[in-house]
Amino acid sequence: MLRLSRRQLLKTTAISTALAATPQSVLAASREKLTIPPLMEAKRGRPIILNMEETGYKLDGSHSVSVWGFNGNYLGPTIRIKSGSFAKLNYHNNLPQSIALSIQGLQASGELFGGAAKVLKKGESWAPIIPIDQPAATCWYRSATLANSAYQTYRGIVGMWLIEDDQSLKSQLPHKYGVDDIPLILQDMEFNGDGLQLFKQNQPHFVGNRLLVNGQEAPYLEVPRGWIRLRLLNASLARAYDLRLDNEQDMLLIARDLGFLSQGKAINSLILAPGERAEVLVNLSEGEGVSLISSVKRGFFDKIKNVFSSGNDFADNTVLELRPLGEISAFNKKMNESFNTDATAMLESKIAQERTFELDVTNGLINKQRFDPRRVDVSAKVGTVERWIINSSLPVGFTIQSAKFVIENQDDVNISPTELVWKDTVWVKKKVQILVKFEQPSSNSHPFLFGASNLMLADMGCIGMMVIQ
Repeated sequence: MLRLSRRQLLKTTAISTALAATPQSVLAASREKLTIPPLMEAKRGRPIILNMEETGYKLDGSHSVSVWGFNGNYLGPTIRIKSGSFAKLNYHNNLPQSIALSIQGLQASGELFGGAAKVLKKGESWAPIIPIDQPAATCWYRSATLANSAYQTYRGIVGMWLIEDDQSLKSQLPHKYGVDDIPLILQDMEFNGDGLQLFKQNQPHFVGNRLLVNGQEAPYLEVPRGWIRLRLLNASLARAYDLRLDNEQDMLLIARDLGFLSQGKAINSLILAPGERAEVLVNLSEGEGVSLISSVKRGFFDKIKNVFSSGNDFADNTVLELRPLGEISAFNKKMNESFNTDATAMLESKIAQERTFELDVTNGLINKQRFDPRRVDVSAKVGTVERWIINSSLPVGFTIQSAKFVIENQDDVNISPTELVWKDTVWVKKKVQILVKFEQPSSNSHPFLFGASNLMLADMGCIGMMVIQ
């Protein structure tokens, strides 16, 4: 129950009265325009320069505070590259802490992947050249520093990676970056009165009461009439999102972490685990604007209550308001694009081994063990397929580095072959059964990690080491 002091009650009453007298159109007009992260395209051998540094930014919309990011901005630029080319990366750490980076979703060898094994001290640089050889995917980069990935990611060490291939480029999908192909980085945060980020170390969970997308709270974006493509990334530390449109309109799900579905699927809502990505299409050929929201649509008094709530509910659960421009089309073009994927072939794979993992979310353990960098938890061979059964004491995200899987069974319900898609992260309510394919080698000195995608739990040790040879 919401309890307020007399002073808070008077303040609440005054502000509630003022808000009640304010037309909704005026409140909507006060939104800020969505910031689109800069696009860096790796064409013709152009290097991708990523300088990690401190900068000033108004996270709460009013107070300029110190945040982390890349190249002078909060958060990182979006990297776009075509499969079949090389990524010439150039990292430089100008931050006061040592940092390791990973590109979740990138299919590369342990030595080139980087991750926790490649730590950059203050002032150090690293310039790997990575061959990109995988289908179109929405990936992301973040801190992977052991025992400190949550804090560093929370401060702003986050960005998107977009991999394109011939199939994605030749499709009729929206592809104008920042116009009808929109990157959305979701983060939940908590601020003090001066707008500084609040964070509690050594906790199994962190959930904030402010919802930011691309570093802004409840922004809007003017978009052309027609189909709009939203590339969604859950960059929150522990929170999962239940995303939907506020007018109850269906969205068309076309892709998950590492590839396209064979056919788009109409959905009313989408659960997105920490670290998980998805691509959806929204049809704005006709009608008024629509907002992407987290959880259910709120009434006016729900919004008032959450403004003053000290709980974990968002003060505003709007992710993004989409405002279509142009005349309503006389022809509502259907999107019936289909995609080639070999994900369904996984059901016929020979299973080299079956493993079971028990996640203790309360204590941050996998199979009653905490992460030990001297212990190899999984040894597998390149080119093999394994069945992993993941059980969790509480709902949690689970992720694997530089490998890919399809979900075979979720909570004892088989997944339809038409919904099979390549993934690297999954939301585990109770039990998930996946088929994992290992295509990239790693070693004891440059291993891959697997475990909780909740970075708070990962820092506590709810991860394991994986060597693929």
